[in-house]
Amino acid sequence: MDDNQAVSRKIVILGRKIRNKRNVFAKALSLTSEQADALRYFADAPRRTITDFKDYRQITHQTARLIVKRLVDRQLLQLEANPNDGRAKLVSLTAAGRVKWQQLDRHIASTSQTLFTGFTPEEQRRFLAMLDQISQNLEGVDVF
Repeated sequence: MDDNQAVSRKIVILGRKIRNKRNVFAKALSLTSEQADALRYFADAPRRTITDFKDYRQITHQTARLIVKRLVDRQLLQLEANPNDGRAKLVSLTAAGRVKWQQLDRHIASTSQTLFTGFTPEEQRRFLAMLDQISQNLEGVDVF
């Protein structure tokens, strides 16, 4: 295994560890990982549509609609008419949804703090720049 393969493998393993930690926490909040992602998306991008969420997550419209529907049924998200498009609904967090999102956000902040223990701010900036470059390298390329 060459250095590039070793680095790629470490990135995949790190991603899995972070995702697993997040999934365990989401489950403790009675959320699926997809629902947790939806809450985070609509907290960061309020009054967006299901189509916006679908495009962001790169999932089918049916899957996005089902995730949102389940969160609406649980009163964590609400839908309102879109004044610009009568066919689409705008999605936003309810008060209960904001509470769940704040719990998720605190967990993410704690995980981030743990990840970067021992790193200087400059090392964090350089690491972020490297991750951005890696992400750009993958744009439009079928790698695996």
